[in-house]
Amino acid sequence: MPLPSEVVLVLSPRAGRAQKAVDRIQAALEREGLTVKAVLDVRDSPGLDRWIPLPEDERPLIVAAGGDGTVGTVANQVAGTGALMGILPLGTSNDVARSLAIPMRLPRAAALLRTGTAATIEAGRVEFGDGTARYFLHAAAAGLNVTFARMATRASLRKRLGRLSYLVSAVAALRERRSFTCTLALPGRERSFQLLHLSVVNAPVFGGFLNLRLEGSDLQDRRLDVLAIEQGDSLRLFLAGAALLLGRTPRIGGIHLYHVPCFSVRVDEPLMLTLDGELASRLPAVFTLAPDAIRVVAPRLQPCLKA
Repeated sequence: MPLPSEVVLVLSPRAGRAQKAVDRIQAALEREGLTVKAVLDVRDSPGLDRWIPLPEDERPLIVAAGGDGTVGTVANQVAGTGALMGILPLGTSNDVARSLAIPMRLPRAAALLRTGTAATIEAGRVEFGDGTARYFLHAAAAGLNVTFARMATRASLRKRLGRLSYLVSAVAALRERRSFTCTLALPGRERSFQLLHLSVVNAPVFGGFLNLRLEGSDLQDRRLDVLAIEQGDSLRLFLAGAALLLGRTPRIGGIHLYHVPCFSVRVDEPLMLTLDGELASRLPAVFTLAPDAIRVVAPRLQPCLKA
Protein backbone atom coordinates (compact mmCIF):
# COMPACT_ATOMS: atom_id res chain seq x y z
CA MET A 1 0.00 0.00 0.00
CA PRO A 2 1.45 3.43 -0.92
CA LEU A 3 2.37 5.89 1.82
CA PRO A 4 -0.29 8.49 2.66
CA SER A 5 -0.14 11.78 0.75
CA GLU A 6 -1.89 13.75 3.50
CA VAL A 7 -0.10 14.78 6.69
CA VAL A 8 -0.99 15.91 10.19
CA LEU A 9 2.03 17.76 11.54
CA VAL A 10 2.84 17.71 15.27
CA LEU A 11 5.33 20.36 16.42
CA SER A 12 7.07 21.10 19.69
CA PRO A 13 7.40 24.75 20.75
CA ARG A 14 10.71 23.82 22.42
CA ALA A 15 12.39 21.78 19.68
CA GLY A 16 15.48 23.54 18.42
CA ARG A 17 14.43 24.35 14.87
CA ALA A 18 10.77 23.39 14.65
CA GLN A 19 8.87 26.42 15.87
CA LYS A 20 10.92 28.89 13.82
CA ALA A 21 10.54 26.88 10.66
CA VAL A 22 6.83 26.04 10.30
CA ASP A 23 6.60 27.65 6.86
CA ARG A 24 9.82 25.95 5.75
CA ILE A 25 8.58 22.57 7.00
CA GLN A 26 5.28 22.91 5.17
CA ALA A 27 7.07 24.03 2.01
CA ALA A 28 9.39 21.00 2.17
CA LEU A 29 6.41 18.66 2.54
CA GLU A 30 4.50 20.34 -0.28
CA ARG A 31 7.53 19.97 -2.59
CA GLU A 32 7.18 16.23 -2.05
CA GLY A 33 3.51 16.35 -2.99
CA LEU A 34 2.31 16.01 0.60
CA THR A 35 -0.74 17.96 1.76
CA VAL A 36 -0.70 19.29 5.32
CA LYS A 37 -4.22 18.82 6.69
CA ALA A 38 -3.53 20.16 10.19
CA VAL A 39 -0.74 21.46 12.42
CA LEU A 40 -0.88 20.57 16.14
CA ASP A 41 1.21 21.71 19.08
CA VAL A 42 2.64 18.59 20.75
CA ARG A 43 0.87 19.68 23.95
CA ASP A 44 -2.40 19.18 22.06
CA SER A 45 -1.44 15.70 20.80
CA PRO A 46 -4.67 14.12 22.17
CA GLY A 47 -6.28 15.98 19.26
CA LEU A 48 -4.83 13.24 17.05
CA ASP A 49 -7.83 11.16 18.15
CA ARG A 50 -9.69 12.92 15.36
CA TRP A 51 -7.43 11.30 12.75
CA ILE A 52 -6.15 8.01 14.16
CA PRO A 53 -9.49 6.09 14.15
CA LEU A 54 -10.11 6.76 10.44
CA PRO A 55 -10.01 3.81 8.01
CA GLU A 56 -6.49 3.07 6.80
CA ASP A 57 -7.08 4.39 3.30
CA GLU A 58 -8.34 7.72 4.74
CA ARG A 59 -5.90 8.09 7.65
CA PRO A 60 -3.21 10.76 7.20
CA LEU A 61 0.46 10.29 8.01
CA ILE A 62 1.12 11.55 11.57
CA VAL A 63 4.43 13.44 11.40
CA ALA A 64 6.41 14.29 14.56
CA ALA A 65 8.53 17.37 13.76
CA GLY A 66 10.90 17.87 16.66
CA GLY A 67 13.23 15.96 18.94
CA ASP A 68 12.97 12.71 20.87
CA GLY A 69 10.37 14.13 23.29
CA THR A 70 8.03 15.03 20.43
CA VAL A 71 8.59 11.66 18.76
CA GLY A 72 7.88 9.89 22.07
CA THR A 73 4.67 11.85 22.63
CA VAL A 74 3.37 11.03 19.16
CA ALA A 75 4.42 7.40 19.57
CA ASN A 76 2.25 7.18 22.69
CA GLN A 77 -0.74 8.34 20.65
CA VAL A 78 -0.23 5.95 17.72
CA ALA A 79 1.07 2.85 19.55
CA GLY A 80 -1.01 -0.19 18.78
CA THR A 81 -3.46 1.70 16.57
CA GLY A 82 -1.97 0.89 13.15
CA ALA A 83 -1.56 4.60 12.40
CA LEU A 84 1.65 5.43 10.52
CA MET A 85 4.14 7.89 12.00
CA GLY A 86 6.74 9.94 10.17
CA ILE A 87 9.67 11.79 11.73
CA LEU A 88 11.25 15.13 10.83
CA PRO A 89 14.28 15.33 13.19
CA LEU A 90 14.33 18.98 14.28
CA GLY A 91 15.45 18.61 17.88
CA THR A 92 18.91 18.69 19.40
CA SER A 93 19.76 14.99 19.82
CA ASN A 94 17.27 13.22 17.52
CA ASP A 95 18.41 9.83 18.82
CA VAL A 96 15.32 7.92 17.65
CA ALA A 97 15.73 9.30 14.12
CA ARG A 98 19.44 8.43 14.14
CA SER A 99 18.62 4.89 15.30
CA LEU A 100 16.29 4.55 12.31
CA ALA A 101 18.83 6.09 9.87
CA ILE A 102 16.44 8.95 9.09
CA PRO A 103 18.28 11.87 7.41
CA MET A 104 19.05 14.82 9.66
CA ARG A 105 18.45 17.48 6.99
CA LEU A 106 14.86 18.62 6.48
CA PRO A 107 14.64 18.26 2.66
CA ARG A 108 15.93 14.68 2.75
CA ALA A 109 13.79 13.75 5.76
CA ALA A 110 10.72 15.16 3.98
CA ALA A 111 11.59 13.22 0.82
CA LEU A 112 11.78 10.02 2.86
CA LEU A 113 8.11 10.44 3.78
CA ARG A 114 7.35 9.73 0.11
CA THR A 115 10.12 7.26 -0.79
CA GLY A 116 10.53 5.28 2.43
CA THR A 117 8.77 2.17 3.62
CA ALA A 118 6.27 1.55 6.40
CA ALA A 119 8.16 -0.50 9.01
CA THR A 120 7.10 -1.82 12.39
CA ILE A 121 9.33 -1.41 15.42
CA GLU A 122 9.08 -2.34 19.06
CA ALA A 123 8.62 0.14 21.88
CA GLY A 124 9.40 0.04 25.54
CA ARG A 125 6.39 0.04 27.82
CA VAL A 126 6.41 1.10 31.45
CA GLU A 127 3.56 0.53 33.90
CA PHE A 128 3.59 2.66 37.03
CA GLY A 129 2.33 1.88 40.50
CA ASP A 130 -0.93 3.77 39.94
CA GLY A 131 -1.82 1.51 37.00
CA THR A 132 -1.07 4.05 34.26
CA ALA A 133 1.24 3.04 31.41
CA ARG A 134 3.39 4.86 28.86
CA TYR A 135 5.49 3.88 25.86
CA PHE A 136 8.98 5.06 25.01
CA LEU A 137 10.99 4.66 21.82
CA HIS A 138 14.41 5.82 22.94
CA ALA A 139 14.97 5.47 26.70
CA ALA A 140 13.59 5.73 30.20
CA ALA A 141 15.99 7.08 32.81
CA ALA A 142 16.30 7.98 36.47
CA GLY A 143 19.10 9.73 38.30
CA LEU A 144 21.45 11.97 36.35
CA ASN A 145 19.08 12.25 33.41
CA VAL A 146 16.29 13.73 35.54
CA THR A 147 18.44 16.65 36.70
CA PHE A 148 19.59 17.08 33.11
CA ALA A 149 16.01 17.03 31.76
CA ARG A 150 14.76 19.54 34.32
CA MET A 151 17.35 22.07 33.14
CA ALA A 152 17.50 21.20 29.45
CA THR A 153 13.74 21.62 29.01
CA ARG A 154 13.66 24.97 30.80
CA ALA A 155 12.43 27.44 28.19
CA SER A 156 14.37 30.42 29.57
CA LEU A 157 17.67 28.49 29.47
CA ARG A 158 17.11 27.20 25.94
CA LYS A 159 16.24 30.70 24.76
CA ARG A 160 19.48 32.15 26.16
CA LEU A 161 21.88 29.33 25.34
CA GLY A 162 20.35 27.41 22.43
CA ARG A 163 22.25 24.15 21.86
CA LEU A 164 24.71 25.04 24.61
CA SER A 165 21.88 24.50 27.10
CA TYR A 166 22.50 20.74 26.78
CA LEU A 167 26.16 21.13 27.78
CA VAL A 168 25.31 23.43 30.70
CA SER A 169 22.58 21.01 31.85
CA ALA A 170 24.96 18.04 31.68
CA VAL A 171 27.56 19.83 33.81
CA ALA A 172 24.88 20.78 36.34
CA ALA A 173 23.61 17.19 36.50
CA LEU A 174 27.10 15.91 37.29
CA ARG A 175 27.63 18.53 39.98
CA GLU A 176 24.27 17.84 41.64
CA ARG A 177 24.37 14.06 41.34
CA ARG A 178 22.73 12.09 44.13
CA SER A 179 22.56 8.36 44.60
CA PHE A 180 19.42 6.31 45.17
CA THR A 181 18.70 2.79 46.39
CA CYS A 182 16.80 0.45 44.10
CA THR A 183 16.21 -3.23 43.43
CA LEU A 184 16.09 -4.58 39.88
CA ALA A 185 13.91 -7.69 39.61
CA LEU A 186 15.43 -9.26 36.49
CA PRO A 187 14.34 -12.59 34.98
CA GLY A 188 15.52 -15.27 37.41
CA ARG A 189 17.37 -12.92 39.79
CA GLU A 190 17.27 -9.75 41.83
CA ARG A 191 20.01 -7.17 42.29
CA SER A 192 20.02 -4.29 44.77
CA PHE A 193 22.21 -1.24 44.17
CA GLN A 194 23.07 2.22 45.37
CA LEU A 195 22.86 3.87 41.96
CA LEU A 196 23.83 7.17 40.48
CA HIS A 197 21.97 6.53 37.24
CA LEU A 198 19.61 4.00 35.65
CA SER A 199 18.74 3.86 31.95
CA VAL A 200 16.36 1.51 30.17
CA VAL A 201 17.28 1.75 26.50
CA ASN A 202 15.19 0.70 23.51
CA ALA A 203 16.81 2.62 20.61
CA PRO A 204 20.56 1.95 20.44
CA VAL A 205 21.87 5.39 19.41
CA PHE A 206 22.23 8.21 21.91
CA GLY A 207 24.26 11.35 22.44
CA GLY A 208 23.06 13.20 19.33
CA PHE A 209 25.80 14.02 16.83
CA LEU A 210 28.29 11.98 18.92
CA ASN A 211 26.38 8.94 17.65
CA LEU A 212 27.10 6.83 20.74
CA ARG A 213 25.77 3.30 20.52
CA LEU A 214 25.15 0.43 22.90
CA GLU A 215 27.00 -2.56 21.50
CA GLY A 216 24.76 -5.35 20.19
CA SER A 217 21.52 -3.36 20.47
CA ASP A 218 18.90 -2.43 17.86
CA LEU A 219 15.24 -1.45 17.61
CA GLN A 220 14.04 -4.96 16.80
CA ASP A 221 16.09 -7.22 19.07
CA ARG A 222 13.18 -8.08 21.39
CA ARG A 223 14.95 -6.88 24.52
CA LEU A 224 15.56 -3.83 26.66
CA ASP A 225 19.09 -2.74 27.52
CA VAL A 226 19.35 -1.85 31.20
CA LEU A 227 22.35 0.29 32.16
CA ALA A 228 22.92 0.72 35.91
CA ILE A 229 25.74 2.95 37.17
CA GLU A 230 26.60 2.67 40.85
CA GLN A 231 27.58 5.61 43.00
CA GLY A 232 31.29 6.24 42.52
CA ASP A 233 33.93 8.75 41.55
CA SER A 234 34.08 10.97 38.47
CA LEU A 235 36.82 8.81 36.94
CA ARG A 236 34.39 5.90 36.61
CA LEU A 237 31.92 8.11 34.72
CA PHE A 238 34.70 9.41 32.49
CA LEU A 239 35.88 5.90 31.64
CA ALA A 240 32.32 4.78 30.92
CA GLY A 241 31.81 7.76 28.61
CA ALA A 242 35.10 7.06 26.84
CA ALA A 243 34.09 3.43 26.24
CA LEU A 244 30.79 4.53 24.72
CA LEU A 245 32.57 7.04 22.48
CA LEU A 246 34.63 4.14 21.16
CA GLY A 247 31.50 2.08 20.54
CA ARG A 248 32.31 -0.38 23.32
CA THR A 249 30.22 -1.66 26.19
CA PRO A 250 31.63 -0.21 29.43
CA ARG A 251 33.32 -3.04 31.37
CA ILE A 252 34.14 -1.12 34.50
CA GLY A 253 33.49 -2.01 38.11
CA GLY A 254 30.20 -0.54 39.29
CA ILE A 255 28.68 -0.34 35.78
CA HIS A 256 26.20 -3.08 34.91
CA LEU A 257 24.50 -3.83 31.60
CA TYR A 258 21.64 -6.30 31.24
CA HIS A 259 19.71 -7.36 28.11
CA VAL A 260 16.25 -8.49 29.16
CA PRO A 261 12.70 -8.63 27.73
CA CYS A 262 11.15 -7.38 30.98
CA PHE A 263 11.98 -6.45 34.57
CA SER A 264 10.74 -4.30 37.43
CA VAL A 265 12.27 -1.59 39.59
CA ARG A 266 11.57 -1.12 43.29
CA VAL A 267 12.79 1.96 45.15
CA ASP A 268 12.83 3.09 48.77
CA GLU A 269 11.20 6.39 47.84
CA PRO A 270 9.25 7.43 44.71
CA LEU A 271 11.79 8.56 42.12
CA MET A 272 11.20 10.76 39.07
CA LEU A 273 11.61 9.09 35.67
CA THR A 274 12.11 10.57 32.22
CA LEU A 275 10.74 8.99 29.04
CA ASP A 276 12.43 9.98 25.78
CA GLY A 277 14.03 12.91 27.60
CA GLU A 278 10.80 14.31 29.05
CA LEU A 279 9.80 14.23 32.72
CA ALA A 280 7.07 11.60 32.97
CA SER A 281 6.18 9.89 36.25
CA ARG A 282 7.83 8.12 39.17
CA LEU A 283 9.32 4.76 39.99
CA PRO A 284 8.52 2.03 41.06
CA ALA A 285 7.51 0.56 37.73
CA VAL A 286 7.42 -2.54 35.54
CA PHE A 287 9.18 -2.43 32.16
CA THR A 288 8.21 -4.64 29.24
CA LEU A 289 8.55 -4.71 25.46
CA ALA A 290 5.66 -3.96 23.15
CA PRO A 291 6.64 -5.83 19.95
CA ASP A 292 5.63 -4.21 16.65
CA ALA A 293 3.83 -1.44 18.54
CA ILE A 294 4.81 1.41 16.24
CA ARG A 295 4.48 1.80 12.48
CA VAL A 296 6.99 4.34 11.20
CA VAL A 297 8.30 5.54 7.83
CA ALA A 298 11.94 4.48 7.59
CA PRO A 299 14.56 4.05 4.84
CA ARG A 300 14.28 0.88 2.79
CA LEU A 301 16.65 -2.09 3.15
CA GLN A 302 17.17 -1.91 6.90
CA PRO A 303 17.59 -5.52 8.06
CA CYS A 304 16.63 -4.76 11.67
CA LEU A 305 13.21 -3.37 10.70
CA LYS A 306 10.13 -5.31 9.69
CA ALA A 307 8.27 -4.02 6.60
